[in-house]
This record gives sequence, C-alpha cells and structure tokens, in this order.
Amino acid sequence: MTGLHDELQKGAHFSPDSRGYKELLDVLPDAVFAIDGDRRIQAMNPAAAELLGFEPAETLGRDCEEVLRCSYCGPLCAAREAVQLGRAQTGFPCEIHRRDGEPRSVVIDAVPVGNSHVTVIIRDVTAGERVRKALKERWVFHGMVCVSPVMKDVVDRIRDVAPYDSTVLIFGESGTGKELVARALHAESPRAQRPFVAVNCSAYSENLLESELFGHGHGSLTSTDGNRQGRLELADGGTVLLDEVGDVSPKIQVKLLRVLQDREFERVGESRPRSIDLRVVAATNRDLRRDVEDGRFREDLYYRLNVFNLTLPPLRERREDVPALADYFLGRLRARTGKDVTTFGDDVIETFARYAWPGNVRELENVVESALVRAHKKTVSVGDLPDALRSREVAAVQPEERLRAALQRAAGNVTRAARLLGVHRTTLWRQMREAGLRRDDFLPG
Repeated sequence: MTGLHDELQKGAHFSPDSRGYKELLDVLPDAVFAIDGDRRIQAMNPAAAELLGFEPAETLGRDCEEVLRCSYCGPLCAAREAVQLGRAQTGFPCEIHRRDGEPRSVVIDAVPVGNSHVTVIIRDVTAGERVRKALKERWVFHGMVCVSPVMKDVVDRIRDVAPYDSTVLIFGESGTGKELVARALHAESPRAQRPFVAVNCSAYSENLLESELFGHGHGSLTSTDGNRQGRLELADGGTVLLDEVGDVSPKIQVKLLRVLQDREFERVGESRPRSIDLRVVAATNRDLRRDVEDGRFREDLYYRLNVFNLTLPPLRERREDVPALADYFLGRLRARTGKDVTTFGDDVIETFARYAWPGNVRELENVVESALVRAHKKTVSVGDLPDALRSREVAAVQPEERLRAALQRAAGNVTRAARLLGVHRTTLWRQMREAGLRRDDFLPG
C-alpha cells in the first residue's frame, strides 16, 4: 500500500477532476475514491464501487458519509485528519455498510492531494475479521472443531446418547468425520477405557470381510493354520465402528443381524456360537432407506442399526467452521512438521469460503497440508493452494466434472485421482460407478 501512497503524493498536482487522475484510479486494483473539502465524492474507481455496491457514476457529488455509512465519520474521520495534518493517515479500522446494508470490516488510508482534496483507499478485511471471530468462538470436542450451530447440535446429540448402549447409525458424505463422531461416542461412554475398533466394510471382499469381522477357526482358511480373533472379539467390552456398512453383502448382513439381536456370532469354519459384549456404531454415506426399498439392504438390519441416528452436514453447509478448521489443521501440521507457517492470507480464506468442498473436511485437511508444504513465508497465499482452488469459478464446478478432471490428470490411476480429490479410493470407485465413468476411458493411448 505504501507504493500507492507514494504514487498519489507524487501526483499531488492532479485534480480529482483531471483525466490523468481518473485514469490512475481506474487501473488500480485497490478500492479508491476521492473527496473534496466538503467531503463530496469527486471520483471513484470500479473496485471501490463494487465493494460499496454502487455504480461509480451514482456516487459522484454525494456526501462520503451517505455512501460509506462509516462508523468513524465526523471528528475521527481519516480524511479530515489527513487535511488538517497535511500528511497521509493510515491504518484507520472501521465498519462501513454496503448499499444493501451488509456490513464490511475495512481499514482506511487517506492521502491529501492538495486543495483540501483527499484520496481514500479502502482495504476490505472482513474475511480476516470473520476468521478472528471464528477462532475466538471455536471449541474442539474430541477432535471435532465446532463453530457452527449445526455442529454444536451434533455434539449435544452425541452427549445425549453416549452414556447408553444404544446402537447409533451415523449418516454423512465421505470425509465429513463419521469416525471422529464414533470415537467421541466411545470416549464419552462408560466403555471409554475398553477397546475401540473400526472396520471399513467397503475395503474388503465378502470373504475377507467375513474373516476380518468374525475371525476364523483352525484350518478354515488355506493361508492360515491357527485360530484368529475377528474385529468383533477384539472390541469385546468396548465399541466397534462398522464404517460404510451400506456396502456389505447380504451374507454379511445376516451375520451382523445376529450380532445385534443376540450378541452372538460364529467364527468362519466353526459352528460354536460365541457371546460378545460390545456397543455397535455404524456409519454410511448411502441412503439406506432407499437401499431397503430397492432390496439392496435388509429392512430388519436397518431398523436394528437405526436405533439412534446422527447426520453430519457436509462442509458446504457449515461454512462458519471452515476458517477454524483450517487454522486447527495448520497448527497441528505445524507442530508435526516444525515448519514456521502460522496463518492464512485473507484472500485464502475468501477462496476457502467460495469453494464447494466435495471432499469435505478430509479435503480441507489435505489442502492445508499441501499449502503448508508449498508455502515459503509465514502466511499462506493463494499461490500456495492446489490448482483446483485457484479458479474463481471453483464453487460452480459440478461433481462429475471434478471426477473427470481428476481421472484425466491422473491418467486413469484411481489411487492418485482419489488423492487429488481428497477422498478414499473406494469412495472414488463408488462415485465413478454412480456417474457412469470407467477407468479405462482415462488410460493413456
């Protein structure tokens, strides 16, 4: 901003009515306008008009206070001080109101240019103020950063059900933090000192998942000679999370139903029932009610799982949490890496606010890590962000277009494309099936 002050002061012989002065204002990216000794606007550039919600011509001749509705008009006015003291006044924080009434936090600089005329430069710091407000109001519940009312409501519901052994079904898109919720339920429960075991049901074939969940008896699998406990036995006395439970096969669904009804199961290759004491938490990104109607999921199992449900909102519906989440991840990554990157530029926070976050919290964490690695200063800039976030049109990108772009960039490598999108590989396979996309279509040559 100092360079702009110098330029204006060098051109002090300019009159706000002169062609040269107006040409200077029009090419500046900063929001700038000029007033005369009666505080009437003589010139305004497009950036200032856009910030204030006017067309530039509409402001000419109008009282500055009428257009800005600034919180520090009158004796505290930066322009008045600049005229009286004969030098630039910088760093005046205040709140102005756009034409539509929206408040904006700004910092005003005022530079006298002769004949009681003043050039006023406005820097919009609303995003930074929102960040500071969000950080002030932030609190963390078992790893979940909460600012938005919707997330605080989720926490209240966790606290309501945690003391009881009721089965909980968690709904939410991929990357919204369903496992964090399950861990919070366990940590707040009387079982907190017992094991917590998570199983990603979509990561295994039917036979492997059956063995993974229920274990196997002696000689039941060709690759093993001894008995093996399954995840359910490992969770005995504690909590098991069945993540992506909507992806399990009908055969596994029958066996899970028995666990929920009778707290019994049999190892693969055995016929002896085993009793177990555990709490079951399940999670899915599918519409299980529709899967029941379509015959893909057992109705009796659905009702056994859906005793108490929690729905996690996608990040695009809890945007108040984004600055606090980003800061939380940055602090955690800074501690882990030792790299001295301490904050985000206001333009980065604005970019985060525009973005749709199809990968949700997991994608945000990946973006913050990528930016920290690329940053060479203490403040992360837009140039440090991944390419996908730099476009001003990121919010308008449709999910299928993002899938295509990632697969194209990864040359059909699904693991790499999933990493670019900030989602799990199995989630990407599912999204590809739903969108009718084939990996072979993106392979080179």
